[in-house]
Amino acid sequence: MNEFGRHGLIDSDSESYSSRTDVDQHELQQVRVDVCEQAAGDAGLDRSGWDIQQGGDGELAVLPRNQLMTSVIDELPESLCDALTTHNSTARPAMRLRMRMAMHEGMVRPAAGGFAGTGVVTVSRMVASSVARQALIACPEANLVVLLSTTLYNEYVRQGHTAIPAERFRKVAVSVKKFNEAAWLYVPRYDVHSLNLDDAPPPADRPAANASVANQHATTITNVQGNITGDRHVFGVSYQNNR
Repeated sequence: MNEFGRHGLIDSDSESYSSRTDVDQHELQQVRVDVCEQAAGDAGLDRSGWDIQQGGDGELAVLPRNQLMTSVIDELPESLCDALTTHNSTARPAMRLRMRMAMHEGMVRPAAGGFAGTGVVTVSRMVASSVARQALIACPEANLVVLLSTTLYNEYVRQGHTAIPAERFRKVAVSVKKFNEAAWLYVPRYDVHSLNLDDAPPPADRPAANASVANQHATTITNVQGNITGDRHVFGVSYQNNR
């Protein structure tokens, strides 16, 4: 990936990670990775072709340019729900895992300090948003909430390219720092329209990379650790503070 290209982006995050002990955080990181790998495999998706930046409590995945997002939207949330349900059915309380996921498709490329492009900002703002957090609070039985960008909703869901019908999604406002956009909320196996989202808490953890560059130049830079060599790399977002 050495030039701007349109890529699918998936950002996911664990609920209440910072409230756990050091020992539990260490264990939960492995649980999350295992669950995500299981879900992708069950969905028929090849994670070996994804550029993934692990972030402890979550991950950012940049998908190959030839990855059709239809199958990602249709299959990944359902398989992740299954994997989370299976894990949580036998997990002790501290190891119960609930997740937020955001999906987008936009122009990105690696740069000297990370990625350039607003795609990474969009997906990371969505997953960190108060509306995503409130959706998990409002539906305690759910193990996963998903936010689709307006781009994905309009091009795939609204046009009938997905098996999931448009009425399963709810339009919501995502406001994080200077990012103010509409997104589409989906809670697999639950009625998203019945959820009370009025008391969304402020986005206190996992801010996306500084959006000032994106606001001024329509691109943003996030960080890559180490030198970029070879023809396969893992890139991702580096955040300014930890939960």
